[in-house]
Amino acid sequence: MPAISGECCFERAFTMAISPSRVSRATRCCVQIYAVLALAPLIVLLTVSGSAAADKQLISQSMPGTVKDALGRPLTGAVVILRAADGRTVARTASGEGGQFKLPATAPGTYDLIVRKPRFKPAIELLVLPARTRAPLDLVLESKQALTVEVSATRVSAQYGLSATGAAKYTFTGRDITNLPQGEATPLNQVLLQMPGVALDQNQEIHIRGEHAGIQYQMNGILLPLDINNDPTFTQLLNSYFVKSVSLIDGVLPAEYGYRTAGVVEISTKNGCDDAHNEFTIYGGQRDTAQPSFQLGGCSGKFSYYLTGVYTHSNLGLSSATSGPDPIHDSTDQGQGFAYLTYAVSATTQLSLIAGMTVANNQFPNVPGETPEFSLSGVNPVHFPSADIDSTLDQQDYYGVLALNGALGTSADYQVAYTLHYNRENFNPDTISDLIYQGIAPKVFDSDFSNAAQSNLTYRWNDHTFRTGFYFGEYGVEADNTSQVFPLKGDVPLTVPISTTADLNKINLVYGVYLQDTWQLSEKLSVNFGSRWDRVSGLVNDSQFSPTINFVYKPRRDTTIHAGFARNFQVPNFQGISTGITALKDTTGGVGPGISLSTNLDAETDYTWDVGYIHQFTPHLVLSQDSYFRIDRHYIDEGQFGFVPIDAPFNYVRGYGAGLENSVTYNLPNFSLRLSQFVAREEVRGVATGQYNFPPPAQLQYIDRHYIVLDHTPLVGASGGAAYKWKTWLFTFDGLFSSGLRGGFANRTQLPKVWQFNLSAAKTLDVPVLGHIENRVILLNVFDRINLIRPATGIGVFQAAYGPRVTVYDALTVRLPSL
Repeated sequence: MPAISGECCFERAFTMAISPSRVSRATRCCVQIYAVLALAPLIVLLTVSGSAAADKQLISQSMPGTVKDALGRPLTGAVVILRAADGRTVARTASGEGGQFKLPATAPGTYDLIVRKPRFKPAIELLVLPARTRAPLDLVLESKQALTVEVSATRVSAQYGLSATGAAKYTFTGRDITNLPQGEATPLNQVLLQMPGVALDQNQEIHIRGEHAGIQYQMNGILLPLDINNDPTFTQLLNSYFVKSVSLIDGVLPAEYGYRTAGVVEISTKNGCDDAHNEFTIYGGQRDTAQPSFQLGGCSGKFSYYLTGVYTHSNLGLSSATSGPDPIHDSTDQGQGFAYLTYAVSATTQLSLIAGMTVANNQFPNVPGETPEFSLSGVNPVHFPSADIDSTLDQQDYYGVLALNGALGTSADYQVAYTLHYNRENFNPDTISDLIYQGIAPKVFDSDFSNAAQSNLTYRWNDHTFRTGFYFGEYGVEADNTSQVFPLKGDVPLTVPISTTADLNKINLVYGVYLQDTWQLSEKLSVNFGSRWDRVSGLVNDSQFSPTINFVYKPRRDTTIHAGFARNFQVPNFQGISTGITALKDTTGGVGPGISLSTNLDAETDYTWDVGYIHQFTPHLVLSQDSYFRIDRHYIDEGQFGFVPIDAPFNYVRGYGAGLENSVTYNLPNFSLRLSQFVAREEVRGVATGQYNFPPPAQLQYIDRHYIVLDHTPLVGASGGAAYKWKTWLFTFDGLFSSGLRGGFANRTQLPKVWQFNLSAAKTLDVPVLGHIENRVILLNVFDRINLIRPATGIGVFQAAYGPRVTVYDALTVRLPSL
């Protein structure tokens, strides 16, 4: 193979991304690049194997260390065990005064280092001997004491930080979630709303930095299928019960992240060995709410398990269409299950299985007093008031992840994973009522089945950390629409409906590769740079070369500055009732009212600049700030065009986004406080696809000639919370503020401000036989604020949406015995 010059690797490959007319020359170059990438894992493996062979010839040395608790205090009497890969105990000792211990010299190899002490959770670390450095081992044991009994500076740390590659990273641990008013019953989207740059929409949908559907979900380092939580406007498929920690990563992302890059929601799940969660909780109260849940976990030898299940019944399913305290026709019944199983194949290899499911039956909320718009032969509309319309939306969602993680010596590790996901939505109309009020009664079936393979390889060499990998996913979508609709005679609808049908079946492929390097240039300066190449085919046909670079500089120990640039490639939601379906027409050429139609979509290209800093004023007070500017091409948006509650994607021609985010955390042993704030603007111009979804024609013409403000991002947003521990009590508070979304003609109408404050008080009791019992009283929307989230008119908006009114809940948690 001919040598690959720097010009070929970068200039010509970049030419391919920006100049399709010269794609053949650049493609030949990229074939060379990807050939090297394909051989990279083999080269690394051979290198590591050689290194490991060399290590075998070395003589191991004794290993000193120290055992401490989470507050940094030394622990005396902790048992330290060194166990070989076959399960044999090679060495055993205990920590003495000052928490110090020393392991005797041991034969070269890979071992498990296990540390145990009563009232503390065990710690397990991988130890490869001989070690490359002689630095003492520093081991930390976590207390088993329940979170709600203690709030300390170490338990509630500064949430804002940076990822290893310099991207902005805001983290909530499981303890931080427990310190929210609803505790672990807090929906995951409500947790994310406490992070900078996250905005609230109808039905508890969220948006990150002005993007609509650009959220990527990772679980234990694995990219979940792109269609997971595709329609967060209706059902939350991921909950907070199984979350050990959740981070929002945004800004300039490294090359390892693709396809959805507005923000990466990175979830670390609880597991049976590290988290002794065996409990049953009953949560409920007003609005006919009942939510029992359980958590079970444990480990034995090489096997561990964690299971959780939740059932929810409530009259607060979707966002209420009215401003009253009780929505009309808005009940929901949902069941969720989650399992995380692990098996230690060896001391350096782990096999894991993640499985989850959600089944939900939702009523579609009604507005009373509406006037029928159509006449149906033989029907008196007086007997069919709008408050009694009985349309429903049923959903089922199942996902699974099988992963193998392992280490190759001391310098490399890998992950290989396979994911499956099936999602289906059924809209069931109230035929008579929907015909007389909407002019159409559609029965809709919409499904998406995906399976994907992915792999990552990390190799550390001197001051470099290289990472490479690939992704290949197949997404099969199906949409079946059988509608009763009035035919037209001229421009006048008749009174006897006819049946029309539209079906869609399409396979979509998403695949790509990446290579990146994090280089520690000096003690104070590091840089992450790399690129990925991706392609999508099916409903969307496009490809892109996406470079990224990010610098991190620490001028002082208490200050970190980061800045970078990235070109990103975003794919739309493949699942949407209108995507790819041609116009439904009756025999007279009329189009059924309420039918949402679309052409093939475009992928979105973003150019993002980001700069920010983190400063630690004191050990208790940390301040951070981050700014970004983004240029969008073929911006992807979604809307509910017509009353069928399934969003349809479309593209604007171009747009831009800019924002400033601030965050501050303050922690004392029994008190914690956090505040975050953002100012953001996202404007677009021109409609590239789905133009027929923009009546009247004047609105489409206006958007083609003017920049408009997108309707899902407020100009100003803020959130914050506090937790205070007093004896056996825990008091918590959080709040949310938004300057309001937009609506009306071309989004020119500013909506009222939105704000809500929540409180809770929790107390832990010791009850004979039952042990620890926690009771938590929760008050949401303390001031009973009427929050209009969406108006009845707007782009892709069918009816008004209001936030929940004041509500009182109670949560009682009882410990369960271990299995």
